[in-house]
Amino acid sequence: MSACRPGYFDPDWYLEVHDDVAAAGIDPLRHYRRHGRREGRLPCAIHTPRRERDLLGGFLDEGEAALERLARAAPDRAERVQAALACARAAARRDDWAAADAWLAPLDPGRDLIGGFCQPDHALLAIEAALMTGNAPRAADLCRRAVRAFGRLPDLELAAANIAAATLGFGPAWRRRMALLFARRGLGGVTVRDGNAPAFDRLAPAWPAPRRRDGPLVSVIMPARNAAATIDAALASLGAQSWRNLEILVVDNGSTDATADRVRRAAAADARIRLIDGAAEPGAYPARNAGLAAARGAFFTVLDADDWAHPARIARQVTALLRAPARAASISHWVRTTPDLRFTRWWGDAGLIYPNISSLMFRIELRETLGYWDRARAGADSEYLNRLRAAFGDDAVASVTPGLPLSFGRISPGSLTQDKATSIASQYYGPRRAYHLAGRRWHARMQPDLPLPRHPARRPFDLPPELAIGDPPAAPTRESRIEGSGLWDDRWYMQTYHDLRAAEVDGLAHYLERGETEGRDPGPDFSTSAYRLAHGIGDAPALEHYLDRGRAAGLAPLPVFAGALPPAAPGRGLLFCGHQARERVYGAERSLLDMLDRAVAAGWTPSVVLPHVLNADYLAALRARSHRVHVVPMGWLFGGVASHPATLERLTRLIRDSGAVELHQNTAVMDAPLRAARAAGVPAVVHVRELPAQDPRLCLDLGLSAADLRDHLTRLATRFVANSRAVADWLGAARPVTVVPNTVDPALAHLPFAPASPPRVALIGSLSARKGIADFMAVARATPRGRARFVLIGPDTPDLDRLKPLPANVSHAGYAAGPAEALAQADVVMSLSRVAESFGRTVLEALTAGRPVIAWDRGTPPELIGDSGAGAVVPTGDTTAAARALARLLDGPGGLETASARARARGAELRAQARAVPASAIFGG
Repeated sequence: MSACRPGYFDPDWYLEVHDDVAAAGIDPLRHYRRHGRREGRLPCAIHTPRRERDLLGGFLDEGEAALERLARAAPDRAERVQAALACARAAARRDDWAAADAWLAPLDPGRDLIGGFCQPDHALLAIEAALMTGNAPRAADLCRRAVRAFGRLPDLELAAANIAAATLGFGPAWRRRMALLFARRGLGGVTVRDGNAPAFDRLAPAWPAPRRRDGPLVSVIMPARNAAATIDAALASLGAQSWRNLEILVVDNGSTDATADRVRRAAAADARIRLIDGAAEPGAYPARNAGLAAARGAFFTVLDADDWAHPARIARQVTALLRAPARAASISHWVRTTPDLRFTRWWGDAGLIYPNISSLMFRIELRETLGYWDRARAGADSEYLNRLRAAFGDDAVASVTPGLPLSFGRISPGSLTQDKATSIASQYYGPRRAYHLAGRRWHARMQPDLPLPRHPARRPFDLPPELAIGDPPAAPTRESRIEGSGLWDDRWYMQTYHDLRAAEVDGLAHYLERGETEGRDPGPDFSTSAYRLAHGIGDAPALEHYLDRGRAAGLAPLPVFAGALPPAAPGRGLLFCGHQARERVYGAERSLLDMLDRAVAAGWTPSVVLPHVLNADYLAALRARSHRVHVVPMGWLFGGVASHPATLERLTRLIRDSGAVELHQNTAVMDAPLRAARAAGVPAVVHVRELPAQDPRLCLDLGLSAADLRDHLTRLATRFVANSRAVADWLGAARPVTVVPNTVDPALAHLPFAPASPPRVALIGSLSARKGIADFMAVARATPRGRARFVLIGPDTPDLDRLKPLPANVSHAGYAAGPAEALAQADVVMSLSRVAESFGRTVLEALTAGRPVIAWDRGTPPELIGDSGAGAVVPTGDTTAAARALARLLDGPGGLETASARARARGAELRAQARAVPASAIFGG
């Protein structure tokens, strides 16, 4: 791990958004450097990395323009730097080095390119851009700075070699760099012979490698199609291998140039070379299979006809397997290079050197256990490696001299990796990704199909048409049936659920294994949760039930639930959009019910739209307050990514057909209904119940800063309803804002107050780390035993499990179905959320029920408590102060009974304030 300390790392933000790191008490910078970066965690509040990921996957609504805007105008310097790097990478992928350098040159070398994020690839990119635009001095300066920061990494040695070649040619300075690169691993360097051919074709060992004549035979397979211009260099590199016991099987894959003649000429000089006619084989991998069928060695590997292997490559890989008989294969590393021998970044941001999957060397026994390469146009190298690991485990593959390039891969504009349909970029979203995922599903059930024959009667698994070579299709599977149902839409699934894009999951496998139970949908035309509730199918897989029986029986894939109210009179209809309806009901769901009650009382007829519905009781409550409940599959908003067109079209049609005069969205975390309302020409009102300015985790989840989220909503909404003054202040004056405090069930005012002995102090809610469960336990530990009992009321959660065993005076009561059931188990309520509460519904419910409250001094809860004597407000995070406040409350004049009476009075006052807001200020404005 480099000693470089990233200047743009924010330890406070890192702990605030990563509850697991905070709970573990780990130093945030240490965690980030050792684990977080590898796990994809961000170092500070930046959104560019996810924007760039969505650009590569084709999801970013405005394409590169969105990144360019961040690079030019983001208020935070770290964001601007990351965005400039992303723009430069995009330009480099197009081979537009002038544009790449224009983005990078203004960045400060030390502060931004090297010390900002401490990633060597940023310096490597800038070095290459400077070289490609003729600024060798800048490239050399960047290289020196990077070496001081990161040490003499092999990638930086290659960058230094590029600088030497650009300024002095392939003379002593270049050879010295290459000698140093390989000498650290005990290997000889390389040189470039004199001549007029491209430098790549003049590569040679700097001096003859010591040759080993004994040892097992290694078969090297070289598929070749129209490779006359490159194959001499590839064969020469094999001829110079220190491991002499080779057979070199060149499979001529239907060449129309002089490839075969060149191979015959080489074979006349080296009897180890054998030419195999592979003209009938449709593609490189079937050609490899022809070579594998003819192989006689104890090991087999591949070298492509346009690549070059260091003299030690075969020997190092064989030796690794001879020394570890339990290993099935070995792999080396490589670097991609242009014909003029410029080492270059190929894709991604992992530097210059990375594992060379084509170099995999297998024991020949795998031909009889795993079989042959899959017959595909691209990606079958990775499939074979994954097949091996699925069969034998990750430890079955030995990594040889990691970080040192034992092969040079020629970048050829016409290769499959550069072809648009099969390019390496399609691994983010496209044919390569689809092929990889389909192969991985097959690996989970492949045993009966092994060994994979050279010419299978049918494919082992389906593959994208772009990669097919005309073989018979695979046997039907559960996955293929879902994919062919017309209701599975992989792009919709990945575009809608941004958390799955971040985790790079297999969407289809996720839906079948977990997504359905989480209430996710397979596409825009089928609601998993609504179908299950509407048709009473229990726990049966909903989509498969529909395919088996429901479609034939005429069951609706998108059920509409009739409500208790008659159709709306002309001009009196409203459409409300909720953002979730999960198994358990919390504040957001109760707020929607409150608003529906207000609308009905004011003479409006609401209908409701939900993205899913997992709670039958909540659905019943909605139906009792509406004309219809629609379930339209959709997700939360995510910065830079628009909702899928099919979702927007369905919502737009629903808004028009409903006759609603306004759309009311019950949250700030969605934008599909707002976009659809604009398309339908209907005013949109957003009920904001979040406080993004004080919730960095929410901003991270939405891919937007608080300011950008506010601006985004302001562009789409006609006006706002805020549940507190704090929310209204955040929204500002760009659109009209009405403050409508939350209301609660007035029956809570009649809930008896009979304190237990010792009194029960409760934390009520979802019991996530963000709700302050760790602080609650700290208060419990600071309270003398027997003075109070501490009760956690809410579901079991992973965050709670991490804090077990609980202190002796803390118990977990489980989830309570409603506020009355929860508050009946409490005498004092604590509000210790790590995130500033926009309102604090639980606080209002507690006050209404006569339960005193102790709260942190942030968000709206302090305003709710005020100076009423209904509890205490203490400094945020000061658990000692919270314990003292609890002691004063228990021992104060009149005890808990007096505090309870004051709490009821304060609750009544707050409810009166909420009722005082006229309906005309909320609806139909």
